[in-house]
Amino acid sequence: MSEVSEPATQFEDQSDGGLVNDQDEGDLVDISKTSVRIEKNDRALAQLYDWYRDGRLDIDPEWQREFVWDKRRSSKLIESVLRDIPIPVIYLGQTESGDYEVIDGLQRLKSVFLFFDNEYSLTGLELMPEHNGKSFKDLSKKEQNKLRDSTLRTYELASDTPKDLMFVIFERLNTGGVKLNEQEIRNCLFRGELNDLINRLAKDPAFVACIGQDLHKRMKDRMFVLRFLAFYERTHHKVTKGLKSFLNDFLSHYRNPTEDKLKEFETAFRKSVKAAKTIFGDRGFRVWSGSSGWSKTPNVAIFQAVATSFCDYDLGQLTRAADCVYEAYLDLVTTDTQFHRCVTQATADANRISYAFTTWRNRLARAVAGTPANDSVRCFSRTLKENMFKTDDACAICGQKISLLDDAALDHDTEYWRGGLTVPANARLTHRLCNLQKGKGAAR
Repeated sequence: MSEVSEPATQFEDQSDGGLVNDQDEGDLVDISKTSVRIEKNDRALAQLYDWYRDGRLDIDPEWQREFVWDKRRSSKLIESVLRDIPIPVIYLGQTESGDYEVIDGLQRLKSVFLFFDNEYSLTGLELMPEHNGKSFKDLSKKEQNKLRDSTLRTYELASDTPKDLMFVIFERLNTGGVKLNEQEIRNCLFRGELNDLINRLAKDPAFVACIGQDLHKRMKDRMFVLRFLAFYERTHHKVTKGLKSFLNDFLSHYRNPTEDKLKEFETAFRKSVKAAKTIFGDRGFRVWSGSSGWSKTPNVAIFQAVATSFCDYDLGQLTRAADCVYEAYLDLVTTDTQFHRCVTQATADANRISYAFTTWRNRLARAVAGTPANDSVRCFSRTLKENMFKTDDACAICGQKISLLDDAALDHDTEYWRGGLTVPANARLTHRLCNLQKGKGAAR
């Protein structure tokens, strides 16, 4: 019985220069001699349901695919159980605490549990049409007991299964539906504070705006964020055992990092995508396709190289050099055929990753050369504010009198993010509220 009704989709559209296929991640880790410990059990539906209610069986759609079966499909599963039609096996993974996580079987288990909770009535039944319209409470006691006592064969992976081996197992376990992609598998295996951060950053407004389309389906947006963080932290020089292992090792090592490291990751990502939004607008990280123009979808191989490069520069510096940076990127993607190959073909190859990173960073360095960074001093002194208040207590924004010194603020006349210096000649006195209202959505 198939788990997912939607058609399979790939990450990469080579003709469009779009998203890089996540299956293209090379893996040089040798797991051929690692044994797999799987225990076979026949679990009663009542036992699995009790585990679910007690929190011992985790079927959280956040780390699985979302529950996608409709009532008709769920009803036919219940009908199959009542008529003793075989149901495909369920795959579970045991955690270190002795609990269980659903690897494969979410749709079936969720259908059963919702029915036990009387969340839907049976519909579309062919073998037992007299049961259409009935919920669990409407069944006879004998039929209720039959459902509770019916068993599912479970294959349960031991909690000490190595992550690289479990990754391969996740890839191969299927019951005829859409396979979990690389990012969905990682979302299962590496849950923790870093994974939670990746989920939050994927919703960053500047990131969403720059990408220019919804990548939420099948966690493609999280795959972009993961690539950024991994290359930001470990650099492209560490992709020596294949991209898959590079990303998995990063997630494993930083699964639950310190608060300072989480804050560092978040700050770097938000700054970079803000710069990208300023430079590229809503068409960031595209491939140039000659007469066809820009590709419709963003390219993750370009994203990981370009977005991480912005971490090396001040945001104000990138903002002031935005036009030059854009022209440098346009020239690169339209004239460098090797770069084009590196970001569209065999993109997990370490040499191609290195070429893309190095070539772009050299272009970026030339584009921002001569553009000064922001003043290292951001705030004006209180003494300067007191002197300006004594000289002229009018607000430079609304023109009205400022009654109290503590109601006043010093603002950059030429905005800080445009390179305005934090010096007396570039200061103006304003109402604190006027300055806050003016500055919403823009760094001053």
